[in-house]
Amino acid sequence: MKGLIITLALLVGSSPGWAGDETKQASPDEARACMKNFTEDGSFFKGKTYKTWQDYKDVAYDSVFRRVAQAVAENNWGTVNANKDLGIITAGQAVTMGQGSVAPLNVIVKEKSGGLIHIEANFGTAGGQKASTNTVRTELCKLVEAGAE
Repeated sequence: MKGLIITLALLVGSSPGWAGDETKQASPDEARACMKNFTEDGSFFKGKTYKTWQDYKDVAYDSVFRRVAQAVAENNWGTVNANKDLGIITAGQAVTMGQGSVAPLNVIVKEKSGGLIHIEANFGTAGGQKASTNTVRTELCKLVEAGAE
């Protein structure tokens, strides 16, 4: 089986679009801060990191952290670990045909000067794994936007 590259698709609870079509369609959603702040680095062969962030003013850190942690759990991210004192939420997605491997999710909630709460989310895939950029962006935005709800 030399030379055969197997694309591993990510399994995300009830979101079958993770390994779907990469066709980019413009939408009003593109104006959202989390969409504008989204970045994608890496390659299929080396792995990719997807990131986004958003800042909120005049919101309580404890409430924001709780809402974001709950959003991670509600969106089927697998086992969720949260440490409010450190501002870190971690979870992961089982990889289809990944023989037990997990694609990690990290969300950081920080208090910044001027009454700002900064939320950043990043998701990674290993080399040989594929995820739909549009779906990853949508799912990460759900998490960083949960802080304002």
